[in-house]
Amino acid sequence: MPTIHFLREQLDVDCPTGIILRDAALDAGVELYGLKGKLGNCGGCGQCSTCFVAVAGQGEDTCLTPRTAPEQRFLKKRPPSWRLACQAVIRDSLVVVTRPQAGWPGGDEALAAAASAMPADATPIDVMPVDVVSSPQDGAHQDRQDDGDGQDGGDEVETGER
Repeated sequence: MPTIHFLREQLDVDCPTGIILRDAALDAGVELYGLKGKLGNCGGCGQCSTCFVAVAGQGEDTCLTPRTAPEQRFLKKRPPSWRLACQAVIRDSLVVVTRPQAGWPGGDEALAAAASAMPADATPIDVMPVDVVSSPQDGAHQDRQDDGDGQDGGDEVETGER
């Protein structure tokens, strides 16, 4: 089972192969969006380019599916390691830097170092399941942000009332 290490958040998330990176991040309580993305994201349709991330892994070309047409269009002037989280399907363990456009001193070096330090076929012991939405730093619950569809992105609860 692949492990995603969110470098900026210092969070490891265990997720099934074939899940979309955006979904895994939001399910784990990782904030993908800056201010612009919070105000105008497309909800994961690949139409706004606000969910881009920097990625690295042991087999960098095989950790995620190849870039899609929307990624080719939106990321043509960006580094090759940048991906749209809503378009990237997870195949293998990788390291992710959220909001790389926000800048991070030593970010590229830290990303490369974290990717090379990943065990080849081992799953870390301190991996958090994808459905856990608390941060290891503060232990507090983090609500998902509105993903642009007018709803909070959480699970709907059946109340019995119609």
